[in-house]
Amino acid sequence: MGCFFSRNPVEDVNLMYDMTPIRHLPVIFVNGVPGAGNQTVAQTISSMTGYTMIRPGELVRSEAVKDTARGRLIADKLQSQEDIPEQLTVDIIKEAMLQQQDSSGFILVGFPKNPRMSNMFNRQVKWPEKVVALEVDTEVAASRLQSKLSELGRPAAEISSARQIVREAANKVKSVHKRFGGHVITLDSSSNPKALATTLKQMLFDTIEKGQRRQSKLQIPISASAPATNSPSAPATNSPMTNAPVANAPVANASMVNAPVANASVANAPVGNASVVNAPVADAPLTSPPPYHTPSYNLPTYESVPSTLPSDLQEA
Repeated sequence: MGCFFSRNPVEDVNLMYDMTPIRHLPVIFVNGVPGAGNQTVAQTISSMTGYTMIRPGELVRSEAVKDTARGRLIADKLQSQEDIPEQLTVDIIKEAMLQQQDSSGFILVGFPKNPRMSNMFNRQVKWPEKVVALEVDTEVAASRLQSKLSELGRPAAEISSARQIVREAANKVKSVHKRFGGHVITLDSSSNPKALATTLKQMLFDTIEKGQRRQSKLQIPISASAPATNSPSAPATNSPMTNAPVANAPVANASMVNAPVANASVANAPVGNASVVNAPVADAPLTSPPPYHTPSYNLPTYESVPSTLPSDLQEA
């Protein structure tokens, strides 16, 4: 496998994107084969948690219409039915996350497509709190995918290849799930939406509760812990410090410091009416994070591989 940049990949990427502002936010991957109902499940989770849905395929298609070096590269890849380079997709996801720093969490739909993409995200952003692995019968997924392809007016040859697309995607999806171990929860996505919601609420209970506790802590006013400065129970601040014998005592057996410290005016001066100590602490203003601006950089040389799955169906 070659590198995904023409230069040193991870260092260059981390220099461009500081992901610190969003690393504390929970991330959930919804990951299944095309036709497994990735978007339906993601919308259900979003309704329960309030997390922001991020659809990588949609972000990539939006980028393709831009008259930029990156936009033209994506458009060319889509036109030639090549896979969009993994690093480019991860970059676009990172930008979308940084633009929504006030979110309570993120749900990535139909992501990651393969183990390599998951490694990039884990290193450059964070590990997900949960990976919702969707299980569905191959024939059910293929039938759903065929219906979607027909709606989009795709060629008959592409529609007939739905089963093959699902089978190939299934191998990649299983490889991804193995990497996340205990983070994975398996869901039968053939259930109706109401049953899905009930099951998901039970499966994600700990993640949802943890996120709510985190949000509650962030909403505590900063000034709430400051009023103790004017408390009358702390009189020691106004009492004079007199007769400090330690400051005037000679240091024995030290040739350089045998002379007694005399007239230590600072040491003997009473500390009175320390206005700074008694000054009220002004409320620290609560400010929103600064808006994120997409960085400008020279487009790196991305590695790409042939694709068997149309980019607009990765989240089906």
